[in-house]
Amino acid sequence: AAVRAMRPRWGSGWRRAFLAMAASALVFPTFGFSALGQTAPADPPVFAARLMASEEAEIAARIDGRVSRINFVPGQIVKKGDVLIEFDQKFRNLSLAAAQAKVKTAEAQLKLADAKLRNAQTLRTRNVNSEVQLLEAQAQRDIAAAAVEEAKVNVQTAQLQLDQPTLKAGIDGIISRAQVREGAYLTLQAMDVNRLALISRINPIHAAVEVPFEWFQQRRKAFASRDEALSMLSYTLVLPNGEKYPLSGRIVAGAGEFDPATQRMTVNVEFANPEYL
Repeated sequence: AAVRAMRPRWGSGWRRAFLAMAASALVFPTFGFSALGQTAPADPPVFAARLMASEEAEIAARIDGRVSRINFVPGQIVKKGDVLIEFDQKFRNLSLAAAQAKVKTAEAQLKLADAKLRNAQTLRTRNVNSEVQLLEAQAQRDIAAAAVEEAKVNVQTAQLQLDQPTLKAGIDGIISRAQVREGAYLTLQAMDVNRLALISRINPIHAAVEVPFEWFQQRRKAFASRDEALSMLSYTLVLPNGEKYPLSGRIVAGAGEFDPATQRMTVNVEFANPEYL
């Protein structure tokens, strides 16, 4: 069966293609329909499909910082571990110093709140102030203590930012356009903006193919087991100009999905793609 395929979203100038699905007997006579006493179809059916990445990885900043350098361009092939984004360490050093200063300020305010609470407790024992005034002093002391804890957490966050000066590629693949520019300041509050880029692994590449469930079942029944069917059926990619992709593909095990409304199966076919088609 052949399949018309659409190019996925990564990069630019994606070509449309066809996916031709055929039994291995058409390529390897010892493994296909002929070995089962059946006749291979001379003109296998054609099904629509969509080419897509076999894996995607988001490049996202999970910490505050100013982008000092972007080391990629749209459509570039990147390798796992490549440094993609660099952050300004000078600014992060200042952020850490500021966070440490806020800890000292918060601790001083806590000491002051402790003193006021002790004074309120003394005055209350002498029946000089009211119970409400004592409760207010206790609440102010609790607020000051919480401020100290928050300031300490901010120091830890600033240190974490300083310890992570770069963002690296998590997988091999083709990277999209950067969603920020050099010099932009990223914050934890703007998580949508912090989604900097997307890496799409297209070696191997997957093709999502919709086939009638009846056709799928017939091919399954022709073999002793599902695993045998998966191993013996091959798939051929055919480009719009009629050229066949030289490497055959196979269904990804466990990647099928049945739609009862349309009575069609969607299966993923995987092709090695060393030349980044």
